Amino acid sequence: MKNIHAAHADLTPREIQIMNLIKTGKNNRKIAAMLNTSFKTVETHRNHIRKKLNLVNSRINLRSCLLSMS
Repeated sequence: MKNIHAAHADLTPREIQIMNLIKTGKNNRKIAAMLNTSFKTVETHRNHIRKKLNLVNSRINLRSCLLSMS
């Protein structure tokens, strides 16, 4: 697993924004409403975050992993 600070360089500003909202416990629908975008767009960003942080196992909870990395 990559160090989250090193991985930040690979994340887009929008992915970082969504990552921070995930860390606060917001779900995809809530994030989509807050950012005035579609649920599917947030889901795509979330998948990109997982790939860029090398979290390929879908059973790994993204929020828990992000919290443990910060």
